[in-house]
Amino acid sequence: MAHIHPFLARKHVGLLLPLFSMRSSRDWGIGDATSMTGWLEVLNSAGLTVLELLPLNEMAPGISCPYTPLSGFALDPVYLAPEAVEELSGAPEAAAFLASEEFKSRLALVRASKTIPYDEIRALKHETLWRIYTAFRSNHVLRGTEEGRAFEVFCKRNAYWLDDYALFRRLKDNSRWCPWTQWAPELAGRSPDALGRIVNDNAVQIEFFKYLQWLGKRQWAPVRRRAAELGISLFGDLPFMVNRESADVWARQGEFDIGVSIGAPPDPLTPEGQNWGMPACRWDEAERSGFEWWRLKLKKAGELYDIYRVDHMVGFFRTWIVPEDRNVKPHFDIEGAGKQEARGRRFLKALSGASPMLPIGEDLGLIPEYVRKALTAAGVPGYKVLRWEKDWKKGGKNYIDTAAYPPVSLATTSTHDTETLAAWWDSAGPVEKKQFWKMVSGGNTPPAFPEALDPILHKLIRSGSRVVIIPFPDLFGLRDRINTHNTVGPHNWSFRPDTPLEDFRGKYAAVLEKLAGWIREAGR
Repeated sequence: MAHIHPFLARKHVGLLLPLFSMRSSRDWGIGDATSMTGWLEVLNSAGLTVLELLPLNEMAPGISCPYTPLSGFALDPVYLAPEAVEELSGAPEAAAFLASEEFKSRLALVRASKTIPYDEIRALKHETLWRIYTAFRSNHVLRGTEEGRAFEVFCKRNAYWLDDYALFRRLKDNSRWCPWTQWAPELAGRSPDALGRIVNDNAVQIEFFKYLQWLGKRQWAPVRRRAAELGISLFGDLPFMVNRESADVWARQGEFDIGVSIGAPPDPLTPEGQNWGMPACRWDEAERSGFEWWRLKLKKAGELYDIYRVDHMVGFFRTWIVPEDRNVKPHFDIEGAGKQEARGRRFLKALSGASPMLPIGEDLGLIPEYVRKALTAAGVPGYKVLRWEKDWKKGGKNYIDTAAYPPVSLATTSTHDTETLAAWWDSAGPVEKKQFWKMVSGGNTPPAFPEALDPILHKLIRSGSRVVIIPFPDLFGLRDRINTHNTVGPHNWSFRPDTPLEDFRGKYAAVLEKLAGWIREAGR
C-alpha cells in the first residue's frame, strides 16, 4: 500500500492565481512578493487553504512563458518589489531615480498596459535595483556589516547553483544574449582559467545577480510566514525542462542533449505534434547521479513551497524527441511500455526521498495507463478535470460523478493551458452539455452559464479528491485565458483581475462568503 502524504489526511480547497496576476494599486504592472501577502488574506476570507502558483523561475528577455526558464533555481527578479527593499533608505541615487519624471512616466506606461510588458518591467526594476545594490555594496559588503555577512552566508549556502547562474547571467549580458554555444570555446566549454578571469573582471556585476536572489529570499520569507499563520499551503510548479539558453544546460552539458528538441506527440488537438524547442534530458547521465539536478531543484523549491506540481509527468516515463534533421522522424526516447514504466518509477522513487513537500503529477493528455498506476503506487495525486472525467470503459458517454474521484487526486474545473469553464460551456455541444449537467445536478436541461456556475463549483468542492483547485477565472465565470496552448504572444501569461487587491474583498465579498460556506459545508 502506498504511503499517503500527511497533507492528504484532510480535504483542501485552493485557488490557482499566478503571481503575475496578483494585482495591487502600487505594483509595477505585475504582481510581486509583497502584494502576494495581501492576496493570502483574500484566500483566507474565503476559507481557502491552498494557493497554487505557476513557475517563478527567471525567464530570458523576450520570453514570458514560465515553462521555458533560464534557470531551474533562480527566482525571476521581475517579481521583486524595489520599493520594499530595506536598503533603499540608504541608497540616495535609487531614491532620486524613483522620484524622477522619467521613472514616473515609464511606470505609468507599464501600469496602463493591457497585457504585462515583461521586458519593460524588468528593465525598470533592474535599473532601480542596480542603484540599490551599489549602495548596499558600499554600505554593507565592503564594510563587513551584519547585513553584509548575512548576504555572504546566503551566497555560500546557495553556491551549488548560484555561482553558475550568476556567472552565466553576466556572460549573457556581456555577449548581448547570443547563444552560449557561440561564445568563445573556452567559455562555452567552461575552461576554469577562462571562467576565473571573467569572475575577477566582473566581480561586482556577478555579485549583483546574487544580490537579486538574496532579495527574493528575503521578500518571500514574510509571504511564507503569513501563509503558515493562516494555514495556507503554497503550491509551486516545477517546469519539466529548462531553456536551451539556461545556466543549467551550460553548467551541466553532459546531462542535456541540445542537438534535439522535446515536445508532445500528435493528439486530436494538435495532430502535427508539438515542438517546445527545449533540450532533451540524457536520462542515463541523470540516473547515474541519482537525478541530482531534480533533487537539488526540490531542495531549493522546498524553501518556497509546501506542495509542488511535477509538470509533464509522462515525460519522465517517455519523452517525445523532435530531431533537428527533418529526415529523422520524431520518436519517444525510450521504447517499450515496460522500460518506460520502469524509468518513471525510478524517478518517482528518487523524488520520494528528496523533499517533505507533497508532489502532484500533471498527468493530462494522452497518458499511458501505467503512468497513473505508478502515481497511485507512489501515493502521488494526479489530476481530475471535470470536463474530461468520463466513463471511457463504457464509451465515454457519461461523466463520472465527482464524489467517485479517488481521495489521492486533485480535482479542478480547468488548467492554465485550457479554455476557461465559461468558454468551454459556450462551445460544448448540446448533448455534451446535457450529459455534463446531468452529472452536476441530476437535471436534463442545462441553464445559461451564469446559473450553472455555482452548482458546478459546489459539485467540484464536494468531490472525493482531497485537493480541489479552482482557477481564478473559473471562480468568477470569466472567459479570459491565462494561456492559449501552442500559441506565442503578449495575450499569454498576462491575465490580471479587473480589481486591485485593495478593493477586491469589498467588491467581491458575496462571492468569497458563498465560497467559504460551501467549503464549511463540505468539511474541507
